[in-house]
Amino acid sequence: MDAREFKQRFLPHHRRLYRVAYHLTGNAQDAEDLLQDTYLKLWQKRDDLRHETMTEAYLVTLMQNLFRDQRRLKRIDTSEDIDDHAEPPDERNLTHAVETQDEARQVEALMDGLPRRDSSILRMHLVEDKSYEEIERDTGLSQGNIRVIMTRAKQKLKQQYKKLTKR
Repeated sequence: MDAREFKQRFLPHHRRLYRVAYHLTGNAQDAEDLLQDTYLKLWQKRDDLRHETMTEAYLVTLMQNLFRDQRRLKRIDTSEDIDDHAEPPDERNLTHAVETQDEARQVEALMDGLPRRDSSILRMHLVEDKSYEEIERDTGLSQGNIRVIMTRAKQKLKQQYKKLTKR
């Protein structure tokens, strides 16, 4: 399923899902995050789900399960008053979020294609948010060497991404 078909199939449920998310979380920001996580989960499972399982009830159940998992992990604060007139964010934001998730998946795949050391260092710095000092301790490489590896790996990723997307 491509992004166009995904949007056609799931965007009609956007308002209902946002209201459910708002009801569960109690505030707009957490509702938007939960809605985005739900769409991300759907995007990741898009090729494994049968068409007939794509009902609104399925989507709401998926969202509720994600919320329960997040609440267990993060202890989301649900004590705020719920606004009955809450409206979902602009549909363009959702479209952008789906496209951004797809781009992130492509970059992730490109990172997997880098040499293991380069990929590991990039992940430590960009994903795990480790400083050069922490990476130096973990890898035994000098900070100068780490900077060179980071620069070259980023350049290679950028070139591969441009080739992939033909931008």
